[in-house]
Amino acid sequence: MRKKLAPIVVGLGLIGLAGCSDDGSSENGSGSENGETEYGDVLATSDAGEVTTDDILNELGTDNIANRTFQLTLDSILQDKYSDEIDRKEIESQIDEEIEGMGGEDQFAMMLQQQQPGMTVERYKEQRINNAYHDKFFAEKFEVTDEEAKESVREASHILVEVSEEEDGLSDEEAKKKAESLHQEIEDGADFGELASEESDDTGSAENNGQLGYVQRGEMVEPFEEALFALEKGEVSDVVKSDFGYHIIKRHEEENIDEELDSVKRQVVSQKIQENQDQVLGFYNDLLEEYNVEFENEEIRTYIEETYLNSGDEESAEESTEESTEESTEESAE
Repeated sequence: MRKKLAPIVVGLGLIGLAGCSDDGSSENGSGSENGETEYGDVLATSDAGEVTTDDILNELGTDNIANRTFQLTLDSILQDKYSDEIDRKEIESQIDEEIEGMGGEDQFAMMLQQQQPGMTVERYKEQRINNAYHDKFFAEKFEVTDEEAKESVREASHILVEVSEEEDGLSDEEAKKKAESLHQEIEDGADFGELASEESDDTGSAENNGQLGYVQRGEMVEPFEEALFALEKGEVSDVVKSDFGYHIIKRHEEENIDEELDSVKRQVVSQKIQENQDQVLGFYNDLLEEYNVEFENEEIRTYIEETYLNSGDEESAEESTEESTEESTEESAE
C-alpha cells in the first residue's frame, strides 16, 4: 500500500570511471602496471578491430559521465568533510556482522546478485559507507527534533479486502460487505492480528499479523494516511476505501518509538529532501563553492550547472536526479 518514494539524493557509492593517470602504462598501451584501465587502453581485439576505453566512454555519453563526475565529487567532498565524525571501521564491522548473520559472504554475494545484478560485496560496503556521509550532511541541513519525528510516524497494522475484476475476485460491493463483517468481528472481540493473518489480501503484512511497522506521513495512499493519523493509540478505524480495496486499520501503542527515533529521523530527512529540491540544489552549490570545485571539461561543466546547480530549473533537476537514483541503490540490500 506504500507509495513509491524517489529521493533526490544522488551519488551514493556509484562506481567511478577508470583511472586516467599518465603514469604506469605499459609499452603497448594495453594497461597500467597495477592493472588499472586508462584512457586509450585496448580492452578487446578481434578480426573486426579493437574496443578501447574511449569507445566505452563515447558509448556512455556526456550526460552519464557528467552524472558520475558530479556524484563522485560529492562523495569525495563529504568523506573529507566528515572524516573525523564517521567511523568507517565501525560501519564495516556492522556490515560484516550482517553478512555473517545471512549465512556468510558467499551467500550474501548471491543475494546481492539476485537483487542488484553486478553488485559486489565490496561495492555494497562502499555504498553503505557513502550513505553514512550523505546522511550526516543532510541531517545537519534538515534538523529534525524528537517531537517532529514522533509526530511524523504511526505504528500500524491493517486488514485489506481487495476489489478485483478477476472471475474469483470480489466486486466492490462484495469486498465492502466482507470488510464490514470483519470490522464487526473485531468490535465483538476478535483478535485483530489473527483476523489479519487469516483474511487480509495484503499477503506481505498478513504473514506478520497485519503489521506494517512504523508508517511515515506521505508514505501511504491518502485515504489510508488520513484514517491512520486520525486514530488514537490502540484505536481501530472504520472501514476505509482506497484504490487497493477496503482497509481496517489499527494504530499501535508505539511503545518502542524512542528506540526507533534515529531511523525515523532519517526517513523524515529523506522526505524533506524530496519536498525541498531547490533547497537541496543550493546545498550542493554551497558545498562545491566551499571546496573550490572546478569542472575542467566544458561539456561536463555545462551539464552539471544546468542539471544540479540551477535551482530555478526544478523540473529538469528532478528528472535527472531520479534517473541517477535509479542507477544507484535507492534501496540498499539491508
